[in-house]
Amino acid sequence: MKKMNVTNLDHYNIETVKPEETVWFYSEVLGLENAPDKRPNMGGPGTWFLIAGHPAIHINFVEQDRVGKTGAIDHIGFEASGYKEFEAHFAKHGVTYEKVETPEINLCQLYVLDPNKIKIEMNIRGEL
Repeated sequence: MKKMNVTNLDHYNIETVKPEETVWFYSEVLGLENAPDKRPNMGGPGTWFLIAGHPAIHINFVEQDRVGKTGAIDHIGFEASGYKEFEAHFAKHGVTYEKVETPEINLCQLYVLDPNKIKIEMNIRGEL
């Protein structure tokens, strides 16, 4: 049986009502590559910032500020492996999760909430 494994922090996602200021900060202050053309259609406006060619910071431009105690972080994404094993593991522990499969790029995403209601995204590639 394949072992499930978290291998890497994939990205984090920010929802902001300050798109111009946010883009300025990540591009001008941090010097990251702004790559809106790399971002797929997500149903709303936004951009991605690349680190070493990888879309590590996802920015969603939103109309309503939903900032809570921890700021504007919407979720934290990890690279992982063991798609079916994670599903079985979550079921074994009674963990509710959401699954999104994107076969055109051979990606499965599993979303769970930690006890603090922080959304965790597991990005599993090549296992569909």
